[in-house]
Amino acid sequence: MKPLRHLLRGIPLVATTGDLTTAITGITADSRLVRPGDLFVALRGKQFDGHDFVDRAVALGAAAIVCEPPHRITVPVPVAITGDTKAALGRLSSAFYDHPSKKLQLIGVTGTDGKTSTTMLTAAVLRAAGVKTGHCTTIELYDGRASEPNRAGFTTPQPPELQAFLARCADAGCQAVVTEVSSHALAMGRVEGCEFDIAVFTNLAPEHLDFHRTMEEYREQKARLFEGVRTGVINGDDPQADFFAARCKQTLFYGFQETSGIRATDILCTSEGSAFRLQTAPGRLAGETTVPGSAGILPAGAIGEIPVNTRLLGRFNVRNWLAAAGAGLACGATLSAVAQAAARTPPVPGRMDRIDAGQPFSVYVDFAHTPQALATALDTIRELHPAGRVAAVYGHAGGRDPNHRRGLVEATKGRADLSILTMDDPYQEDPSAILDQMRLAARDLGVPFEPILDRREAFKRAFEWARTDDTVLLAGRGHETVIVVGSTQMEFHDPTVAKGLLAAQSQGLDPGQA
Repeated sequence: MKPLRHLLRGIPLVATTGDLTTAITGITADSRLVRPGDLFVALRGKQFDGHDFVDRAVALGAAAIVCEPPHRITVPVPVAITGDTKAALGRLSSAFYDHPSKKLQLIGVTGTDGKTSTTMLTAAVLRAAGVKTGHCTTIELYDGRASEPNRAGFTTPQPPELQAFLARCADAGCQAVVTEVSSHALAMGRVEGCEFDIAVFTNLAPEHLDFHRTMEEYREQKARLFEGVRTGVINGDDPQADFFAARCKQTLFYGFQETSGIRATDILCTSEGSAFRLQTAPGRLAGETTVPGSAGILPAGAIGEIPVNTRLLGRFNVRNWLAAAGAGLACGATLSAVAQAAARTPPVPGRMDRIDAGQPFSVYVDFAHTPQALATALDTIRELHPAGRVAAVYGHAGGRDPNHRRGLVEATKGRADLSILTMDDPYQEDPSAILDQMRLAARDLGVPFEPILDRREAFKRAFEWARTDDTVLLAGRGHETVIVVGSTQMEFHDPTVAKGLLAAQSQGLDPGQA
């Protein structure tokens, strides 16, 4: 319970009405979730305007309202007017939960691809170093006591939920938290009120341009995470590395190039995992003449080299480990902690998951849903299984950048012997229309394809097509458990469905029994 006046400190206000000593017992921006005593913050969105639901919030017991001008709101509770309620929501939420990020080392991970893996690997490095660490990913939230699925519906939770999670981490005795930070979260103020110590950049490729409109705007939103952080951990192999480094006080580059402060050499990738030598040296820097760390210089135990073995597949995961190593070392971990974490960390759910039901061909499930990620997954498969053919099963979600529909098909050209085009979350779009767009792209690009709208049937066809030594990639959904069609959610978990179909196939059963 906090007095409204206390929460409003530091919020630029246009005007206030009513008793600012009113006690606040909760905070929300969703009028459907208002409970008696809550502070309701009215946000303007693409589809709805929270200002239209103020009366409903008050009727449900909201104790106070925060809104934007020029609305003339007449309600029998205190009202605070500010110019940007999105930014205010994060700061208000942080204040309500006593600014939990100030009690933690907070590491944010952003980029187009690899955020979930890098977040979980960074947390693993810190835990191996003896640092009690929470994490927040697209898949799950772990607060130092228990994990739970991320039910937010997007990568980074809304500010009240995010700040409540950070507070739970602090209460559980966590010293650090690693969280994914999406461009949407940055643009919509979800991480306002968070004080990040370390920011990690994985890579940048066209994505979410239906929201950001231009690559420049997309890049700019990502870069906001790096402003004011102690250390930026930057993928030095990415063409945008210097742009992001320019936003940092000090920078640690990682990558495969000799100029990176953290690099991998002697890389060996197999279908069982990867091995490499992790090396640290001064490398490319920004703002420092030494390798920067938590005190400006990496600890002695972070300088040198060490062999690393991991169960994660592919060169892209080696790079993810380098990112995690950089963030961990910048927080005071040692090289031996990185090696220990790599040796015992299992594959991230839905990220190049190998499905083995005794079939004579290989099957992988991967979250790859952007052209760059799909190309990377297929390149990895070609490296691991050079002898056989490859089939890629994928679709594209509705309400997303439609240019990706052609881009995904183009990513398979020369990499897959067959594209089976199918359904991903169509949301409010016609799934058949999405499939038609991808089918036209495949014909235009000369990509061998089969269109099968039913995702289960698409899997079945791919498994029937595959022979000994071939590989099937089930791409786009990874860990997700439902397909959203309009207002309907259909249960569908790629690994579970694949295992059932493969088991039925191996036993000669009707796949309908799987």
